[in-house]
Amino acid sequence: MFDLFIYNDIKPGKLRKQFDKTVEQLSRGDFVSAEVKKMRDTGLYRARLDYENRLLFRFGRYNDRTCLLILEIIMNHAYDKSRFLRGSGVDESKLLPVRSQQEVPEGDLVPLTFLNPRNSRFHLLDKVLSFDDRQEEVLSLPLPHIVIGSAGSGKTALTLEKMKSLTGRVLYITLSPFLAENSARLFYSFNYENDKLEIDFLSYREFLETLKIPDGKEVDFRTFESWFARHRQATRLRDAHKTFEEYRGVITGQDITKEYLSFDEYLALGVKQSIFPVRERETVYRLFEKYLLFLKENDFYDVNILTHQWLSYCKPVYDYIVVDEVQDFTNIQLHIILKSLNNPTNFILCGDSNQVVYPNFFSWSHLKSMFYRSGLIENEVKILRANYRNSQTITTLANRLLKIKNARFGSIDKESNYLLTTDTAVKGDAVFIEQVGNAVADLGQKTRQSVKYAVLVLRNEDKAKAREFFKTPLLFSVQELKGLEYENVILYNFISENAAEYNAVCEGVTRDNLLVDELTYARGKDKTDKSHEIYKFYINALYVALTRAVKNVFIVEKSGGHKLLRLLEIAEDAPKRIMKEEISSADDWKMEARRLEMQGKTEQVDAIRKGMLATVKPDWEPMTIEQYRITKEEALNPENFNKKAKDRLFDFALLHNQEVVIRQLAELKYKRAERFETERSSLYRKYYHHYKKDNLQMILPLLNRYGVDYRDQHNFTPLHAAAFAGAVKIAKTLLSHGASPSSLDTFRKTPLQITLEQAFLSSDYARNRLGEIYPLLLTDALKIQTDGFLIKIDPHKVEYLLINLFLVVQPMILQKKSFYEEMAVKIDDLIENLQHFSDAVLPPHRKKRTYMLALLAKHEIESNNPYNKKIFKRISRGNYQLNPDLAILIDGNWVSVVDIFNYRDLSVVELREHALQREVKEMEAFRKKMEKERKNREKWGW
Repeated sequence: MFDLFIYNDIKPGKLRKQFDKTVEQLSRGDFVSAEVKKMRDTGLYRARLDYENRLLFRFGRYNDRTCLLILEIIMNHAYDKSRFLRGSGVDESKLLPVRSQQEVPEGDLVPLTFLNPRNSRFHLLDKVLSFDDRQEEVLSLPLPHIVIGSAGSGKTALTLEKMKSLTGRVLYITLSPFLAENSARLFYSFNYENDKLEIDFLSYREFLETLKIPDGKEVDFRTFESWFARHRQATRLRDAHKTFEEYRGVITGQDITKEYLSFDEYLALGVKQSIFPVRERETVYRLFEKYLLFLKENDFYDVNILTHQWLSYCKPVYDYIVVDEVQDFTNIQLHIILKSLNNPTNFILCGDSNQVVYPNFFSWSHLKSMFYRSGLIENEVKILRANYRNSQTITTLANRLLKIKNARFGSIDKESNYLLTTDTAVKGDAVFIEQVGNAVADLGQKTRQSVKYAVLVLRNEDKAKAREFFKTPLLFSVQELKGLEYENVILYNFISENAAEYNAVCEGVTRDNLLVDELTYARGKDKTDKSHEIYKFYINALYVALTRAVKNVFIVEKSGGHKLLRLLEIAEDAPKRIMKEEISSADDWKMEARRLEMQGKTEQVDAIRKGMLATVKPDWEPMTIEQYRITKEEALNPENFNKKAKDRLFDFALLHNQEVVIRQLAELKYKRAERFETERSSLYRKYYHHYKKDNLQMILPLLNRYGVDYRDQHNFTPLHAAAFAGAVKIAKTLLSHGASPSSLDTFRKTPLQITLEQAFLSSDYARNRLGEIYPLLLTDALKIQTDGFLIKIDPHKVEYLLINLFLVVQPMILQKKSFYEEMAVKIDDLIENLQHFSDAVLPPHRKKRTYMLALLAKHEIESNNPYNKKIFKRISRGNYQLNPDLAILIDGNWVSVVDIFNYRDLSVVELREHALQREVKEMEAFRKKMEKERKNREKWGW
């Protein structure tokens, strides 16, 4: 009755007999015999294997058929240890029996884009993955190999799954920092763990910084373009993009033996080795010499030149390397990456040269020539032709564009010589709209409030004209939208604004050239023809733009009649399409803002929040660091008893566990400070009652009015408040609506750090709230440095937890120390509290004294461990502080641990001074007591 698919990580072992029996019952739809029950608010179901063990599964929908997805065997009723229910307490008596498929709500069916009927096993990242036969073949290949795949071919997902089969230290690297972070999130989805792997997910810049953090800033294209404009008239060079590509891909990036080519070496290049003809190269190089001077005088660096200089820092440390979007890299960049391999053939490269929109002179033939000596052979290059993203119409358009490219420029290399196939039944549409009358304004009006429509322009500078018609916040340049997709994409004036270039792309191409089912491999006849290198940005940019559309594309041009449109067979005289205005809900826009924020699209996120999620400013003043210092000065002034300032400072100090400040208030006869522990419950009642009750309905009006990241009186965002109270339901809603887990409070604490602080203070919080809320609040990887190089620590690692924990509990613990105690965190200060932490956050073996001591010792400054990250400073045996020389990247700036604690008025020096003052006062009180006792003895003659 049901198609049934099993997660490839499931290994029934001794439960094979029970597993097979239950699976057979489920496949027949015999839910009664399998004792199927639904888990509330999860979309998950469980079936009975035997008295102690359960089977976790979900329902899926593919091509109008319902299927079952078997996820996990749960041993001994331990639901809290499930990958998919981590930290959740499940009461089996409250589960809902399910007798038939009719009782399964439509919302519980996971939509699936593809299921391979020949393979009953599926893979899992953030969603279910069923690989086709070609993908399964690639998955089983030994290394090395190169994976070439079109947009939507699943090459990134495939390589991430391949990584799970590796062991040892692995590097995943790509040019984009946001793709690196997103790939890490995908890899560790649903609490995936693999003790045999140590993976670094790095952007290329981060990779260089792991060798040594450079001084200055990398020169990007915008900076270069601004500088180039000042020399355009004198040099008569017109194209900044073309010149930048020559510098990046030819003069500095191609030859791996030197920082850059000499003048003579550059002039001697063959006709296929440079974008510029020989007669223009002298001008190009003389400007390059001025470019080098510009870098030096303005504290910029060229990434290729820096890469050469950094080669001496690079040592073999990785067992395997995966390079994603390899077409974005230059030769020298790939050279230094692969130099870090222990075994030079243990690599996977994946990419698509049809998506080259960065200047680097990339081609597969250039790349393969680098590996000639390593013995890489043709059989190790695999092409993924199937497209699982785009509709039939979009795939057809993309193929026509590839045919035009092939007919005009010949084959660039064998590896790019293929067309796409699609598995989808969705037809889709391509609509041409000429910029006459109100047609474009009408399109803009009807799509401006929909998250399903994105507007795309060729370059950033084209956005201003597009905004005249399109008020949507979803306006992107091609490079910005790379890696994203939308159901509908509107291309604005791609061709009209670049008519000469696109006419050159079509030169000599006829419709007859496009009547082929496959691309013929043939090089261009004229070796001096530089057309491809000159115009590849335009044709590749259009290819990338088209393939961002999942279903429909709207091509808006200020004039028609372009040859390219005719070759693409886009009807300019088609009947006018009647469109209805689409309006997405506020919740949809909040989720879109969150999605884009995770991709680093800050311009679009800001536009969404200003335009679609209009909010008002609260009528109170948050406790910013400036306001805190003013309030503290007023409240602690012994000459003036300012009760209002004292009330506010006390609440704030209690919220942040600043016992030093509270004691100072007590010394000034502020009564609440004398019994501050009894005041915690009143703090909740006064400010965070609804959060404590996890009452989402009472919070929503504030979110709708002030926004999802508004600041309360204590400068908490709602997510900070949810973390403080352990409000799981509110936290989930906030995150789905775009709340930032990286937001900082007055003392630069994240919501996650607030959670750890509360768990350390309260055993009830640690046992009953931490397990569910902690994984929700994980930020991107921590970036730290100690000796001038970057160390990136992913959220799933115990070091990530420990650094965040020390940042909040070290001051708490040190505040309680006497002057004669070590100003350090003693292992005993940690272990007792950590025992209460949910096993989902800190497994039992990591709570043991021996494990924690070994971990602290491994990462102390003087440790000889090869994996030492120098996180801690050992003060004495079993006593540690965070390394004072440790710096953490916060909002793009390196901030030392010392500065973080100083910022909170809780530096080790200050705490020691307060401890001394406390000791002196206690000694003085004792002296007075003894003096009084002495006088009494003298008086009474004792």
